Amino acid sequence: MPANLEQALRLAVQAGEIMLRNGAETSRVEETMEHIAKSCGAARAQSFVIPTGVFLTVTDAAGASTTTMRRIHDRTINLDRIAKVNELSRRLADRRLSCEDAGMLLDRIARERTGFSWGPAMAASGVVGASAAVLQDAAGFGEICAAFLAAAIVRYIAHIVTRLKGVRFMFDFCGAMAAALIGQLLDMVWPNLNRDIIIIGAIMPLVPGVAITNAIRDVIAGDLLSGLSRGLEATLTAIAVAMGVAIVLTASLS
Repeated sequence: MPANLEQALRLAVQAGEIMLRNGAETSRVEETMEHIAKSCGAARAQSFVIPTGVFLTVTDAAGASTTTMRRIHDRTINLDRIAKVNELSRRLADRRLSCEDAGMLLDRIARERTGFSWGPAMAASGVVGASAAVLQDAAGFGEICAAFLAAAIVRYIAHIVTRLKGVRFMFDFCGAMAAALIGQLLDMVWPNLNRDIIIIGAIMPLVPGVAITNAIRDVIAGDLLSGLSRGLEATLTAIAVAMGVAIVLTASLS
């Protein structure tokens, strides 16, 4: 395989893997992979992406072609990495970046630690929970603070559970159970607080909003396989959250 074709293949697949791992929609991943492959010397590039893998075939001007795939096991949401790979692709297409430098940048993007530490993440989740309480017509400042506290604790549980190896939806299930328990305990200590508003605020950070959005975008773009699989994943997440809350509330009634 020619050296430039091998480089184009490696860079394009690595970029696709980073984007797919961090929550990019299917059409964006395919388009970015093809742009990078062509910018690095491939005459033609064809890609196929599903939520669990990327496939790419590149062909040079002489007609020599090669195909590779990369299996994707873990996925999360990190829009910062997606934006960085998109910017790298644009710079490659505009000839403002060499393929060698692009390879080093992709390695750096894949390795770098992004996102917030658990402290700011807990605070942000608390704000989401408090905002949801306000939208639910919280009766007073106490319910808003309770929803803030419950959502922050759920985020802390996420910080712990995500470090463990286990069932994919265990975090959502455990987080929902914690949210319901906190709402139940606060309702016992302060009966004037609305338990349902606290629980709804606490589970808001668990809602798979980005997954649902990407599923709809994939279906609209014609990527039916990816859209249906992402939609199923979002549905299972919602079921895990609902089961966690239901188990606690049912136990409290018995």
